[in-house]
Amino acid sequence: MGYIGINLGNVKVSNRSAILKLLNDRGAMSRKDIAAELGLTPATVTLICSDLLSQGILCEKGELEEAKRAGRRKVLIDINYQYRYVLSVRIEVVETSIAISNLKGKECYITKLRTDGTMDPEMFLKKIANESKSLMWEHGIGKEMVLGVGVSVPGTVNRNLGISQHAYRIWKEPVSVGDILKGFLNLPVIVENNVKAFAEAELIYGNGREQENLLLVKWSPGVGSAIIIGNRLYDSQNSKTAEIGHCTIEKNGKLCGCGKRGCLETRATTHAIAEAVRSVCTERTMPVLYQMVGGDIGKINVENIMQWIECGDEGMWAVLDDIFEVMARVVMNTVTIIAPGKVILYGQMFESQTVMNRFIKKCKEYDPSISDDYLVKSRLSKKIEYIGPLSVAVNELLYHTGSSEE
Repeated sequence: MGYIGINLGNVKVSNRSAILKLLNDRGAMSRKDIAAELGLTPATVTLICSDLLSQGILCEKGELEEAKRAGRRKVLIDINYQYRYVLSVRIEVVETSIAISNLKGKECYITKLRTDGTMDPEMFLKKIANESKSLMWEHGIGKEMVLGVGVSVPGTVNRNLGISQHAYRIWKEPVSVGDILKGFLNLPVIVENNVKAFAEAELIYGNGREQENLLLVKWSPGVGSAIIIGNRLYDSQNSKTAEIGHCTIEKNGKLCGCGKRGCLETRATTHAIAEAVRSVCTERTMPVLYQMVGGDIGKINVENIMQWIECGDEGMWAVLDDIFEVMARVVMNTVTIIAPGKVILYGQMFESQTVMNRFIKKCKEYDPSISDDYLVKSRLSKKIEYIGPLSVAVNELLYHTGSSEE
């Protein structure tokens, strides 16, 4: 085949994306400094920035404070994070969060509803759409002010088609989440696996701006993971991510929701943890916990796990430490293989400092050389209810393909 030349449209989109990501990572910069940093000509940067300024995606932030010199002073430009809102939908096993925020995750309004896996998926998504419309109306946000919708769900997702292929413990069959929500909301919809969505958030808003290689570990209600290599999210060709939750820890073990047996999730989900404690909790084996629940072991459940896990019962910890040990073993084996710059921990379980300390202690028993700042809690933990879906929408609809007006 003969040479067919460079696709100038693709080059423009690539340069545009590079400029936006640089400004997101570094903050306000002058056009000249952007050109120098990215190796682009000043004319190219000026042309792209002028286009973005005219659309309202960028804004001028004033002149750069610098020593007096002859010639024109540098004018700083930055992303206009008020350009559009993003609707974020985070579907988890127990609860679904719906939020609307600006492009940086601020000015955020949020509502929640219980996830109902027994309901017809289309009807449940219609319920989400109706709640989304109510949230927008309540805060005076019209559809024309919204860039698009980001959705995160557990399990395997085909992002290109917007299909949840198997949302563990929610839907067993494929669900066309993107098409269904787009039909109800008449907005662009991007669908992604929940852990991969949070990994994109780390790239855009968190540790990914500082570290090239990261391992993300989510603990709650299930166990998930994602790998970032060279500032890029690892993704296999079959739309699967690096799921440590489905590493086999026991031959011929319990049947997992993924269809395999003996997965880490069969022991380390919050449901499995609660079940393991309930199964051996008596007044003799766990006196502190037993008294705390008034002898009703049915009260030892996932809804109040953060309360009873802090009770300090030694009998309870004899059970939990075995689970923590298995969890730490899988994580540290993964670390040995991919050698990330940091391990980022997030999720309900890691919100407990007691859990964090005991888990890290178990990890250090496998590798005493790891530093105190190697396994760290995500700085985005407080935004977990919406930051992942927000990030996939911003990345896809603003950074990669341009604004909805283009």
